Parts: sequence; structure tokens; C-alpha cells
Amino acid sequence: MKQIFVFLLLISLVIMFSISFNVLPMRVVYAGDSKLVLYEGPKTIKPAEDTKIKVGGYEVFVYDQIVNHFHRWVSSGTPPLSRTPMTYFDFEGKVKIEITINHIDKIESCVVLPSSYGIKPKIDGQTVSFIIDKPGFYTVVFNDSVKRAVHIFANPIEKDIPDKNDKNVIFIGPGEWNIDDIGVESGQTIYISGGAVVHTTIRGAGVENVTIRGRGIIDGTLWGSWILPGEIARVPIDFRYSKNVKIEGIIISNPNAWALNLFECENVNVDNVKIITARPNGDGMTFQSCRNIYAKNSFVRSWDDSLVVKNYEGNSDNITFDNIQIWTDLAQSCEIGYKTNKGMRENATISNITFKNITVLYNFHKPVLSIHNGDNALVKNIKYQNIVVENAQMGEGDAGDNNQLIDIAILSSQWSSTRERGNIRDVYIENVKVLNGKFPPSRIWGYDEEHTVENVKIKDLYILGKKITNFDEGKFKINKFVKNVTIE
Repeated sequence: MKQIFVFLLLISLVIMFSISFNVLPMRVVYAGDSKLVLYEGPKTIKPAEDTKIKVGGYEVFVYDQIVNHFHRWVSSGTPPLSRTPMTYFDFEGKVKIEITINHIDKIESCVVLPSSYGIKPKIDGQTVSFIIDKPGFYTVVFNDSVKRAVHIFANPIEKDIPDKNDKNVIFIGPGEWNIDDIGVESGQTIYISGGAVVHTTIRGAGVENVTIRGRGIIDGTLWGSWILPGEIARVPIDFRYSKNVKIEGIIISNPNAWALNLFECENVNVDNVKIITARPNGDGMTFQSCRNIYAKNSFVRSWDDSLVVKNYEGNSDNITFDNIQIWTDLAQSCEIGYKTNKGMRENATISNITFKNITVLYNFHKPVLSIHNGDNALVKNIKYQNIVVENAQMGEGDAGDNNQLIDIAILSSQWSSTRERGNIRDVYIENVKVLNGKFPPSRIWGYDEEHTVENVKIKDLYILGKKITNFDEGKFKINKFVKNVTIE
């Protein structure tokens, strides 16, 4: 009798456990011929209440992600913040996405970005649905309003997950974790599981052969803005003087400063990284005095420069940004500068920088494509290729006259370190399209007769459906310190 009682008690406990935790942190499910890996959010985090999302018929966890729709610098460090729904999963094959919302009375229209996907969602009452058949980043906008736009990060199926028992692996499982700081050593892998939200920073100095990967989230919400008294910059991923580093698959959420920073690093690959920032100096990917860097297949929504290259110490060379979606709430989208020689080195250069296959979903503030040589460096061999601006809204907030599509300038600024100015040479801009929004101006501007912009070629520039064949049509301002600039 006693044994029967114990058995029934165990059965009851199992049933209670199943009811309380009826969704595992990770589920592998199948929808027809498609494979899905779904990640439940930590039980300690409240999901978005006004947005429900199903993938292949399975409900997924929807994060209420902090964002910033305020397009003015806030020196106090506490800008007004908003929230927007975000979810992520892995898949292969073809799956149906269903989004049900209740924060607006009626869905009049719905757009899935980028428009190159060619998705036309179906509206049925308060639910929209559409099919996706390839991994990528999908942003869903309702009633032409960016408020509560839904970000969907559809990853490829993860392969070769590290062994948690490997002595060179720091394995962080699902759940919410507070870890003040993780110092990386050479040869280590930091793995952040899907379903994990980790409040931490990951730092490496003078290390090599390091991997940061996973599907989880590094979140900075616990810390106040770095410019507040008593706070410091807690950069989620920060490598210095390091080489042979791989960063793949993770999400960086609401850091209190920059999101992903490389300083004097070499041979770094960034792949399928998703970044959303909302606070002062929330640069997305900032590469300072680095060489041989390749960042690809990523998403950046930022409240400061989205992608930026600077010289803080040594020279920058051979840096490529490829197939990246951008949403710029503040500052520039694809920026070189302003700090081109903060280390005040002799013969400073920034060379062989490429931005290609970039989709700018929205830019609300300052230039999309920009070179701001604010020091005495030589900036040369720069390429912008295959750039699509879905919505050009530059000039909002406190952007003032710095509202260009293209801005190539040698100038003094509050960020300048050297008294002398530099030069800009050999800039190639090809196949740039502005699809919607404002007709933005552009600028090419030298400093004086000794500090000039030379050899700029612009080919296949389209603004709001019109091919721009001369500089007047494109609303360019060009001064006398610019030489050999062409448009065709």
C-alpha cells in the first residue's frame, strides 16, 4: 500500500511539474517538411502582452524589447524609452508566421521589411500572416507606424553546439543570469544558449582563437547609462588587442553604451549577430583601429552610429560590412569617422573599407553613407555598393542640416584630436537606391587647398524612382576643394 501511495505521489508531482513548466527552454518541432527550433523565454521575464506570434502553428515567446524613438541627443543619459515586440527561432524549410496584436483598434495596413523579400502579408482581423522560406530578419510594420514594429530573427538551424563538459567552453544554459563580467582567455568558447538572457559583459584583451556564439541574449538593462554619475560603460562584447575571434548568432539588447566594440583587433568574423540599442552612445558595431574584419548577415537597430570605423590608436584596414540590415534611430548608418586619428599617430590611414549589400530599413537622423574626416588621417579606397534605403527620414530631431544621403567631408568637429586636417581619396559608390521617404540632399566637401576630397565616382544612384544623372538632380553640395568627382 505504501509503495502504491509513493508511486501515485510521484505521478502527481510529475503532472504538477508539467503544468507549471509545460514549455521546455528549447523545443525541436516539425511543421510539415520544415524543422523548427523554438526557445522559451526565462520565466522571470514578462513577455509582450499585446502581441502574440505563432511560427508553424506553435506559439513562441515574444520579448518586449526596449527601443528609442526619440531623435535628439539627451545629455542626461536618460532619454525617453519605448518598447517593441521581438522574437527569435531557428528553422529550415518553409513556415507560416502569424502575428496577433491588440495595441491598435484595426489593422489597416501591414508591411514586411525588407521589401526585397516580396512578402505580402494577409490581414484577417487583428492577425496578419505570411510565409517565410529562408533565414533572415523580418520587420513587420502596422498602419505605417514604426511604433510597436515587430522584429523577427529567423536563424538557420544551429550546428555543432559545443560540449558543455569541454574545459575550454563556458556554457550558459537557458534562464536569466546576472554575471558581472566574463573575462575570456585564449582558446575559449563562450556559448549562450537559446532561451538565455544574460546580464553581463564579455571582454577579451590580448587573446586569440576565441569564439562567442549561441542563440541567447546579452542584455544591459540592469545598468544605468554609462554617462550617469557612478556608472561605467559596460560594453556587452569588447575585444582589445586580440585576433582570430568569431562572434556568431547572439542577440545584444539595450547596452548602456556601445554594443559590439573591437579595438586594435585583427582577423575577426562577425556573423548573424542581432543588435538593438536605445541609450546614449549606443553604437551598434564599432571597429576602432582594426584590420581584417568581416561582419556579415547581421541586424543592427541603434541609437547612435549603426556601423562605424574609427582610428583610436593605430590604422584601420580591410574592414567589410556585408549583408546587414540597419535601423538608425540616431546618428549615422554607415560611418567612417569622425575620429580618424584620435591616437595622433604620424601618417594615420583608414583604408580599404567596404559597405556592401546593406539595407537601411529606416534612418531618422543623420547621413546614411558618410565619411567624416575630423582629424589628419588619409582616408582612402572606400566602397559603398548595393545600398537600399527603404525609408529615408533623415533630418528628424536635432539632426539640423546634417541630413544627407551621402556626406563626404573633411572638417573640424568637437571630436577632432589633431589641429591639422587630412585628405579623402578614391571613394566608389555604386547602386544606391532610396525607395521611400524624403528626397535627401548630399554633400562632398573638402577643407582647403591642401586638404581635399579627390577621385569620387558615383554610379547608379536612384532616389524615389528617379535615376540621378547629375549633381544638381541629386541635390549635391560640392565645394572648390573637391577634385575629379563623377556621377553616371
